[in-house]
Amino acid sequence: MKDILKVMRFDYLTARPLAIVELVFSIVMLGSLSLFFSPIICSYLTLLSMVLVIPLQSTAEKSGFHKLYGILPVGRRSITRARFLYIYLVFFLMQLLELGIACLAWTLRLCRIFEGTGTGLAALVADSFSDRPLALQMIFGLFTVMCLLFSYMEMMGQIFGRENEFKIIMATIGAVCALAFLFAFLSEHDLIPPGLLPHLPETAAGTVVLGAVLDAAVLGLCLLFGEITASKMAAREL
Repeated sequence: MKDILKVMRFDYLTARPLAIVELVFSIVMLGSLSLFFSPIICSYLTLLSMVLVIPLQSTAEKSGFHKLYGILPVGRRSITRARFLYIYLVFFLMQLLELGIACLAWTLRLCRIFEGTGTGLAALVADSFSDRPLALQMIFGLFTVMCLLFSYMEMMGQIFGRENEFKIIMATIGAVCALAFLFAFLSEHDLIPPGLLPHLPETAAGTVVLGAVLDAAVLGLCLLFGEITASKMAAREL
């Protein structure tokens, strides 16, 4: 575990110079908008977390950083596992920050400055602050999608090569669209039992519980992707 933490720190130090300025600016800007207009806005910080991941998948490869990984006194499996844990940690910590901003927004309720104006904006802002489950669903939902997406692309990129990423993306989109079409077809013809269809919680507490379950599930999938990649890469080295 000590070796994995070292590699994760190395990954962070690799990406930080290329991302920290944009990330800090985005946190300040979107955080401020969340406090005044809608806690939902802070959920979009998840989309910006990718700036701490993309440099490891593109710039670092082009700069020959993979050669540096090869001379580190760390096992190849630990390097691979560290990458997936790093991806999860980046998105998870951003999710915690978003939850903190949302809670601060609900506590301060700076939206009160719009009360009494009688404008449509005031009504929209008030509705946004009152719908806590929706804001929490956005935060947990975007975390789940983005973290799994980048973990999956990392696995496929390492196994099949970064040069084939476009083919991987197109094949993945095709598979997802086919599954979505199949689900829509079955649902439209009432071939899916109502009990099997997912129902989102209607309360903030229920949404938090669901979010915790999703966080654990995403962590498990990230670890699984890491183990699959580590096994494939180790077999290739042999």
